[in-house]
Amino acid sequence: MADVHGVIEKLVRRPFFWLPDQPLPLVLVVERDGDAFEAARRLAAPFEDCLPHATVAAGRYGTLHDLVDALAGEQGQLGRPVGGSFLPPPRFSLVQFVLWARRQRDLPPEPDRGGPPPPRWPDPQSRGSLEEFKERLKLWRGGRHGGHQGRRTAADFFGRAATTWLPVGTLAAVLLSTRVSGDHAPWWLDSAPDLVGVLPWALGLLVFAAGTVVQGLLSVRGSFFNGWFRRQPYLTRKPYERLAQYALRVASASDEDAERLLVHAMCQDLRQAYQKWIIPWPSWGRGLYGLLVLDATLPGCANERFLRLLEETTEETGLLPPMLVLAAVPEPKAAEARAVTGGRLTELPALADAWRARVRRRVPPLRLLAATSGPALDDDYRPRLLPSRMRALGYWCVIALLVVGPVTLAWRIYQDQRARCGGLSWAELVGDECVGVVNADGPAPDNLFGRNIGAVVKKIDDNNAAARNVGAYVNVVLFGEYSIRSPRPDGEPAEPGENAPEDDSRVAGALAELKAVEQYQRAVRNVPRLQVLIANAGADFRQGRRAARLVSRLAAEDPHTLGVIGFPRSVRGVEEAISVLHQAKIPMLSTTATADDLGYVPDTADVAGTSDAASKRPSPYYFRMGPTNWREAELVARFVRQTLLPGKASPTAVIVQDRSPGDSYTNNLARDYKEAAGDQGIKISERDEVYYTVDGGGIAEATSVACGRDPDVILYAGRATEFLGFVDAVEKCSDGQVKVIAGDDVIKVVTDHGKEIGDYRRVQVYYAALASRELWRDPARDHGTQPTGYIQSLFGRDSTESEDNLILSYDAVELFYDSANRAYQGRRLPSRGDLLYRLALVSGRLARNGSSGVIDFGGREAHDPVDKTIAIMRVKAGGVSVAVRCGRLSLRESAPPGGVCDHLADVYGEEAGSRR
Repeated sequence: MADVHGVIEKLVRRPFFWLPDQPLPLVLVVERDGDAFEAARRLAAPFEDCLPHATVAAGRYGTLHDLVDALAGEQGQLGRPVGGSFLPPPRFSLVQFVLWARRQRDLPPEPDRGGPPPPRWPDPQSRGSLEEFKERLKLWRGGRHGGHQGRRTAADFFGRAATTWLPVGTLAAVLLSTRVSGDHAPWWLDSAPDLVGVLPWALGLLVFAAGTVVQGLLSVRGSFFNGWFRRQPYLTRKPYERLAQYALRVASASDEDAERLLVHAMCQDLRQAYQKWIIPWPSWGRGLYGLLVLDATLPGCANERFLRLLEETTEETGLLPPMLVLAAVPEPKAAEARAVTGGRLTELPALADAWRARVRRRVPPLRLLAATSGPALDDDYRPRLLPSRMRALGYWCVIALLVVGPVTLAWRIYQDQRARCGGLSWAELVGDECVGVVNADGPAPDNLFGRNIGAVVKKIDDNNAAARNVGAYVNVVLFGEYSIRSPRPDGEPAEPGENAPEDDSRVAGALAELKAVEQYQRAVRNVPRLQVLIANAGADFRQGRRAARLVSRLAAEDPHTLGVIGFPRSVRGVEEAISVLHQAKIPMLSTTATADDLGYVPDTADVAGTSDAASKRPSPYYFRMGPTNWREAELVARFVRQTLLPGKASPTAVIVQDRSPGDSYTNNLARDYKEAAGDQGIKISERDEVYYTVDGGGIAEATSVACGRDPDVILYAGRATEFLGFVDAVEKCSDGQVKVIAGDDVIKVVTDHGKEIGDYRRVQVYYAALASRELWRDPARDHGTQPTGYIQSLFGRDSTESEDNLILSYDAVELFYDSANRAYQGRRLPSRGDLLYRLALVSGRLARNGSSGVIDFGGREAHDPVDKTIAIMRVKAGGVSVAVRCGRLSLRESAPPGGVCDHLADVYGEEAGSRR
């Protein structure tokens, strides 16, 4: 007998998920020698607790309405929870609607206001009946989902909707985020770049919330499935017919039509419970069909009528219910032949259409006859439930994936967006700094660098938009440090987007370069236009290598990006950036980075072809706009020996040096000071080299030591940050007047505190200037030409910027654009090779006038400028004046013979042999 139960188990078990559901038979158990209903009940007994199940004895229900209510009503047997299935039971919203409508027949009607009572109830033509039906339908809908069970049902429907719309909303957010973060952001985001990262996720959340609420409400109200009433043949709902009006018509319909609708609606509810929806639905996890056991042996009973209507509606509609029916029937009833399509010969066309429709439904013969005889079946059979439970668990795994997956994806995308500074393609978040090109995709996000730098970046972005609108444009990358922050007065670190004050020389230099480039960009009216991309290398260029890699990737994909300008300081991060850009073969123009070896990269092989990682050679892609540290140090040494201390037999000097690790400028300048001073006979011993570090402090102690040496001059090889404190300490520790000469880094401090420094009586302060508007006002020399237009524009405004950064950056962007413009040929944009060729030609007869003096790279392997303008400035109470200037301001100017400038070297080792 176990094989008999095994057959039932095979019938009720659903095929694999990817296979279609199979038709289920009506197993008619015929009574011969035994009790057919008892045999059917025993046959189904092992499965009663593991699938939707109902058993109905003969004569228990007087009408088919009561029978369907017992099977699929609000307390129906087929809708009970199934323990161990891990799934909600089938819900019969269609059947319950029809049952409710039919129950209204037995409720007393209320007459129309002011009119006679209706002739019958319900009256489809009575407006009062319709209005009352609307109210009753509203109350029924509200009441059937009230209470604990109703709230669970509503929560289940909203949960199902959420598992559908959460991934949809996430997908919408991802697609929209990809769209607006690229080059094709919609026009309505152009003026609000801060929305680029937020708006896609807000819209995705809106899609998720709206879809969940709408689908959940439609499911709870039944509207999600009520459209089926328009597609079925029994009491079909008319187009545009309101649900209350349709319910009123169902209530007034004949018993025959209503019963067919009831049975057919129950089959449809079962089908919806097992249908493989595209959206996540518990039907995915149902591994066992429903099971109904009927005793239809009593002639004329409700069970018999239900069985007949089930068979007829299935054959007429083709809707095969996903439920195995075991029905005990008398033998004569089981042997009845099913009706065939038939009629008179004159009706043959209609008969043929009916036959074809029946064939299209592909309903197999439903009856499967089995006679009982012999001993009763053994119901001690244990079905194998593991496959069905694994299918249910698989469904919940999918649901978990659809819930956790989008959330995880959204979190990962959020992290990725955050790691890319809100979705920027060529930038990364490192710590709290946005490193890389911040405006390649469009305007830079607001509050990225603070208000002072951000305001200038916004002007550049506005100019960029105008350049892109023209169509033909070239990109120059401005490489600098724009996320500079200093601690607050309370000692706490500054927040992201909060810059250090403008009196910080690093911020001043960054602002000066941005302003100079923006001013030149704004004036470009030719084709191609100029687009400026801002590349942030982090505070103190700590992320120079990473920023350079991002610039290289951008240049590899964007042919508009031709070169890089900037590199205002000689630090390790700049050296690493130059090495990366050299490997990418990108032309570079540095502004105020003066270290001698800057621009030298490891040589891959020597003359013999062997590898030598220690040797270096100048990068052919690196061009220096300003003078070198050696030219600066040699001028300082000559100025001390020939101008400040001309009659001193053995002048002495002390070098105060910042030895911060990674600072190429201070270390290189101190070395050059010592060697250049030695060449001029200025004595500097090892004990005359005094060190301090920016992070470690010690400038006061270093100054005290320097004063204790009683030197003729103190050479300051430090950064601007400590210079004011250094001068103040010298004023306090010296007995007589001490001469101090500082490097070019202190120009911003002198600009901001020149009067304070000039008022000191014991300190006479000088500093080296790479470029300044004051050089063009020097009455001591006639440079043979008028100041450039840019210099003239500086004459008309307050001297608040770091002028060497300002002027050299203007020259750099002007030289870049002029070279690119000369290489531009109609519709074909110049390449980086074209730009490199044009830059290398700037020498000799093709040298150029610039705002910082003559630009001449000399045609040498190292593209250091030839005879570049440099000056020693004196700080006095009345202002800054030029103490000495070397190098030509214009091509028409001739260098005076003799003096401190005679044969002033451009690079280290130029005159004293190859010492590099």
